[in-house]
Amino acid sequence: MEQNVKQPVVDAAKMFAAIDVGTTKIVALVGYKNENNEIVVCGMSNIPSSGIWSGEVAQVSNAAKSIRAAVDEASKEAGFFPGKVVVGVAGRHVHAIRFSVPKTREDAAAEITQEELEQLKKDARNVAIGFDEEIINVVPQNYVLDGSEFVDPIGMSCKHIDANFQVVVGKIQALMQLRQSVKMAGLELVEDGLYLEPLASADAVLTKEEKNLGVALIDIGGGTTDIAIFKDNVLKATAVIPFGGNLVTLDIKKGCDILESDAEEIKKQYGEAIKAYASNAIISIEGVPGQPAKQISVGNLSGIIQSRVEEIIDSAMFEIGQAGFIRNLGAGVVVTGGGSKLKNMSQLLSFKIGMASKISSPIRSVSYNDNLRFQDPMYSTSVGLLMKAAAIHTVEYQKLMEQEAAKAAAMEAAEVTTENVTENQNEVTVESENTEEKHHVWDSLKHKVKHAVGGLFEVDTEY
Repeated sequence: MEQNVKQPVVDAAKMFAAIDVGTTKIVALVGYKNENNEIVVCGMSNIPSSGIWSGEVAQVSNAAKSIRAAVDEASKEAGFFPGKVVVGVAGRHVHAIRFSVPKTREDAAAEITQEELEQLKKDARNVAIGFDEEIINVVPQNYVLDGSEFVDPIGMSCKHIDANFQVVVGKIQALMQLRQSVKMAGLELVEDGLYLEPLASADAVLTKEEKNLGVALIDIGGGTTDIAIFKDNVLKATAVIPFGGNLVTLDIKKGCDILESDAEEIKKQYGEAIKAYASNAIISIEGVPGQPAKQISVGNLSGIIQSRVEEIIDSAMFEIGQAGFIRNLGAGVVVTGGGSKLKNMSQLLSFKIGMASKISSPIRSVSYNDNLRFQDPMYSTSVGLLMKAAAIHTVEYQKLMEQEAAKAAAMEAAEVTTENVTENQNEVTVESENTEEKHHVWDSLKHKVKHAVGGLFEVDTEY
């Protein structure tokens, strides 16, 4: 059981939010960073989605209603929901382009700065893309300094630098419909607020060691299966397969001739990833009123499931092979997402993949009550999106604090200037008063002398 721990009162300015707009669910998360710089989830929701298919918005109004419902539920727990959010992007319209930005530096002895790298990242947006596409994210890979490769060149020097990037691109129409759904739900995207979902999942579940050795992340979601490949702590490739756990449910619906809601329920309760491990039990599903209940064998159910799951795994491994990394994954394959929760999924992965594999969840990435909620791999993408929101918020909040500090310093300087002017005015007033007093004394003295002298000499001033 989850513990209902009362959340502390948090300044709304320190809160950030993310929304995972999925084919089967909408997850909204609100969080903040505590005194230990850890991300704490203070509000969350998970509701069925509508208007989404294969990770893309198909019906804007329905998607907007689902997003709004998720936001309202999360805000009840958090007491507040930020108006600006980070939102995940997926779908078959998304792809990545490798792009290199060369630069010959004027001063070879000058140290490379973060600002210089940020400018190279901006220059990567000059990559040629389709007329119907736009850039979603630009992800640094590595930097080649005078022929030597580095991941983090800050503080180094060189004459020539080649900056390599993965430029994530998507269709304008699909992204426009996603943005419109967010807007209709009463929200805005933060700057750079669209984030590729496989990158988000990777942020949440992969370790630096895994990324260094070489690892492929396979996130089996409701409508898509997302892939991200890392080596030497660098993103090497991404891919999105336009089907996921929802097709398993549809196969069960068709194969067993039952309602989709019933198919989803028996998949979760009785489904096995390996038919040979399934029991001989019979499941009884209530059918149409007046007709006898459906009798479904757990073995047959698991056979349907295994066939589709194997197809998903085979498709993912094909993408990994196409990227050229089948033999370069020292840490093997990490599987996450709601589709990874089937019984005996890890055993099927071992049979199909032929290398080290495991199922992972984002438990290490955030805190929430007693953390039981995030032992579930279905939250990997949403937690990764919240981590992205936290990173963006940290930068923006720091800028805000610097601006406030600058304003305070300017006001203080203005006050000091005013005080100095006042003091100078006071000095002038005192000096003026002293001068007037001196003139008064002198006039009095002249009057007395004139009176005394006038008594001795009478001068006729008339002619």
